[in-house]
Amino acid sequence: MDFKIRPMRPGDISQVSDIEREAFPTTWPPTSFGKELKNRLARYLVVYSQLVPTAEGSEADILAPVTDLNQPMLHRIFSNLKILLGSPRDVPHWNGHLIVGYVGVWFMADEAHITSIAVREEFRRRGLGEGLLLAALKMSVARRAQVATLEVRVSNHSAQALYLKHGFAKCGLRGRYYADNHEDALIMTVSGLHSPGYQRALREQLGRLDTGIDLSDYPE
Repeated sequence: MDFKIRPMRPGDISQVSDIEREAFPTTWPPTSFGKELKNRLARYLVVYSQLVPTAEGSEADILAPVTDLNQPMLHRIFSNLKILLGSPRDVPHWNGHLIVGYVGVWFMADEAHITSIAVREEFRRRGLGEGLLLAALKMSVARRAQVATLEVRVSNHSAQALYLKHGFAKCGLRGRYYADNHEDALIMTVSGLHSPGYQRALREQLGRLDTGIDLSDYPE
């Protein structure tokens, strides 16, 4: 399965909005991605798969259907049907790319604030979120940020483990941060992005990434 990462475009907004609604159903109001793309402080990256013409002239996803053998058979069948036979909003393909995830970053002074990372449900647990995180960190280094920060639910231990793996440390708490259940948010930060040691570690992490993501042409 081949994926690439690139900057988000206006034609991606509908797909990215669908991913946000699926991943963060209680977010209100929803993110105005049109305004975000015009915001000089914000940058968004998407991970996508190329769609190619079929013999009949329509577009089709070149990815194989979902084959996570750890999922029950009925779940796999319905996941495949959602991808291959879904409505246009389920499988948008008007720009030739199926967007499967995105990451948003705000740049303020020398800080990069990672605002959100989300991946379509059918494509989770494949390392795509990790690829987006590393892409955001690489972009932050290129934009000369010194520090990267984010918030994560105190109950989301798997996400915390991912951030710890890539150098983030728990440094604070935002009480009752999430509107749906008033759960606290951990503040996690990684500093010294421009140190030789961190940049060497980031290159090694990117080199070891084994998710099918092609990082060769995503923006610096």
